Amino acid sequence: MAFNLDTPSMYVKGTADIWVFNTQTGDVEGYSNKLDTSTLTSTANNGEIRAGLAAPVVMYLPDSSSFTGEVTAQDFSLQARQFQTGGNLAYNGTVMVKESIVASGTTLTVTNTPVAAYGEPSSNSTYACYVGNDGVNYQVNPTTKQVVNFTAEEGQTYCVTYFIQAASAQELTIPTVFQPGVKRVMIRMAVYMAQGETSQNSSFAGWLYVHIPRAQFVDGDAGVNGSQTANATTSWKFSALAYNEADVTCAVCAQDNSVFGYMVFAPCNYVSAAVTGLAISGGGVTVAEEGTQQIPVFYIMADNSLVTPNYADLTFESNATGTANVSPTGLVTGVAQGDTTINVSITAKPSITAVCPVTVTAA
Repeated sequence: MAFNLDTPSMYVKGTADIWVFNTQTGDVEGYSNKLDTSTLTSTANNGEIRAGLAAPVVMYLPDSSSFTGEVTAQDFSLQARQFQTGGNLAYNGTVMVKESIVASGTTLTVTNTPVAAYGEPSSNSTYACYVGNDGVNYQVNPTTKQVVNFTAEEGQTYCVTYFIQAASAQELTIPTVFQPGVKRVMIRMAVYMAQGETSQNSSFAGWLYVHIPRAQFVDGDAGVNGSQTANATTSWKFSALAYNEADVTCAVCAQDNSVFGYMVFAPCNYVSAAVTGLAISGGGVTVAEEGTQQIPVFYIMADNSLVTPNYADLTFESNATGTANVSPTGLVTGVAQGDTTINVSITAKPSITAVCPVTVTAA
């Protein structure tokens, strides 16, 4: 593909967000738009081959390629930590509660159902419970809800601490053997141009999308920084896995067509930004009276390649409706025998036009 020397320079700066999708269902399982740093890196062993007198390099055959992403977000995400560890993330986690209880006789009875604290066997007949500030585990019975080993004074109010399951509390189980999740990842970065089509220089021009069909969340830090002066960040670090596209080449010399990912620059005016013209294939349309025929129109791109357009993005106008009509999607209907033309233009870029000759024959 020839390079157009007038092509404006693009500048990428800033990451808007990261999306993480389930590879089977396509559901969004993770997202952040509070990214601080985002670095995508490719590596490969050059695989140099040296031969001949003085052993010059005669060829490079790269191997051991990799494509990794190291993304840090300023917000906290249990989902990202689940991807790193392969642990289970669910609601109804166990939390500590404090409750003011007035003694009935010498007994204290809590109002919620006690559960075992983390690290305490749930098979125990009683669970951890603390009264006041002495740090003694007096135990509480989950069936009767009574504090077991504490003798209270009638009518006295006590602060009782114990554990319950809270429906809205999220719990991430961190296994001893990590099983990093394999997900589909999309990262979006901002693109600017100093010679864009808008009246503002150095203006926002579009988005650079990085799509990783299969990404495994390895080498990231699933821990938490408990600093008193800095917030705990989230690591969305991953490494791309080879993803096998469907083999449509059917050729003896076709090689492995697996991919790590895709980079896509999508300009703001993504339909027509890189379109330089319209081409009518076949020299026009011939249609019988009361018959129909689709106008075969193509975009001419900046590299002179042809792309089939979305016909809804085009405007069609007949110059002689008594001879032929045209629908909003470019379907020509013959009305009466004769010749006419139809003007075709890009709705979002009306300066780009083409003329389609139309011949209507007798039915």
